[in-house]
Amino acid sequence: GGGGGMELMHLTACLEVARTEGDQPEHVVLKAKRGFVTVTSAPDASSQPSVCVSGRNLDTEAIVRALLSGRMAAPPTVALRTPKDLSAEERNSIKVASINEPLPEGFFFNGSNFVDFDGTVFQYHPDMDRLISDYLDSANEPLIRSNEDAVKRNAAMDRELAACVALARQGR
Repeated sequence: GGGGGMELMHLTACLEVARTEGDQPEHVVLKAKRGFVTVTSAPDASSQPSVCVSGRNLDTEAIVRALLSGRMAAPPTVALRTPKDLSAEERNSIKVASINEPLPEGFFFNGSNFVDFDGTVFQYHPDMDRLISDYLDSANEPLIRSNEDAVKRNAAMDRELAACVALARQGR
């Protein structure tokens, strides 16, 4: 056929594969020929990752991207919590803890509510916004660290892909 599509006849790849996250990667040889794919342990554990392909109209970048598309994804980043995300229980626990917080000039606590000297009753501490902000800063700390790790892992995976694509282009 005279079509312009990629015709992959044979592919042999020596890869490092971890079956699940945390597993020690093992060296394998992946062979694809005439629609059949076999994966066997690499005879030599020191073998370098490599890919050998034969066919017509080959797109080396597409082949590399396809091989690397099976990598375990980096964890996604998670949205930080905001005051709208607080549950009624969390708001209540902040309110209970706020009873021991110093009050601004002109306020007192009557045992169940906060009252200003004009007699206006407030359900929450006058500095509740700051107390919620402090609570969220603490609650978001592990999320911020996790997001930073996810961004680093995604960047490392992008660099790895770019390096593999660059190598594949050299081999054209």
